[in-house]
Amino acid sequence: MNLQQLKVFVLAVELQKLYLVAQKLEVTQPTVTFHLNKLQEDLGVSLFHTKSYHVIKLTEAGKAFYHYASQINALSLEAKSLMDIYQGTGAGKLALGSTHTPATYMLPPLLEQLKRNYPQLSILLDVRPASFIMEKIKRYELDLGIISQTHVDDLDLIAHPLTRDELVLIFDPEHPLANHTELTPELLAEYPLVSHEEGSISRKLMDRWADTTGIKLDISLEVSGSEALKAAVRYRMGYGMIAEASIQSELSEGKLISHPIPRWVPERYIYAVRHRNKLVSPALRMFWQMLETKFKDM
Repeated sequence: MNLQQLKVFVLAVELQKLYLVAQKLEVTQPTVTFHLNKLQEDLGVSLFHTKSYHVIKLTEAGKAFYHYASQINALSLEAKSLMDIYQGTGAGKLALGSTHTPATYMLPPLLEQLKRNYPQLSILLDVRPASFIMEKIKRYELDLGIISQTHVDDLDLIAHPLTRDELVLIFDPEHPLANHTELTPELLAEYPLVSHEEGSISRKLMDRWADTTGIKLDISLEVSGSEALKAAVRYRMGYGMIAEASIQSELSEGKLISHPIPRWVPERYIYAVRHRNKLVSPALRMFWQMLETKFKDM
């Protein structure tokens, strides 16, 4: 078993077609088949259900092997990239994962600064749910995650809280409650609400708040994105509850008005997350220091 065999195996699973693997590696398709056959011969275990590879379907052993092979392959690529940097032949790469709010409203100025300071640095930003980002970090496929989460409890991960990710109430300036000085849960329950979709962290926090305060929310519309939620509020389809970081420009321009949520207990933070055993590359160290400087007083 060698690294080339592992690379061929991982790509075969991910691309599902041997000719695509051959194109990716710039080899012939028989060479790909040879590596897959040799890998199974060396292991003494069948990783695929068929020998023809027309349909890529893993056996139980193959699924278990892929878990480790993908990590080994990712680490080997990272090691090669890092050595290129020390040899002066590469500019470095930073693979980031982020949930929607920090990716949209917090990271762009930081990434612009990073790119300005290190113009040859290659940056990947994968915007996904927090659970997806953490899983990719655990598989060594991402260097760092910036995620909005109530808590991170995983022994494989180092999680550093950067700042609170507060939810606030938002209103169109013409809404009857926009300038109300003493909002209560009971008063809010009398008006339509534009809500995040079921299953989202924001929605779970809102539902928990409603249960705790003993009210029933009058949800007029469910949306799956912050921009759509803000637009619906501005078109007076209801008031909203949204991450405070996502509305700074609308507040400064007077397009929306915000209020604290009455009887709200803060639970959610923006975390920087990385694998405990992952080597801290020069690019990762650069960005981690930028985050610490940016959020040290928050």
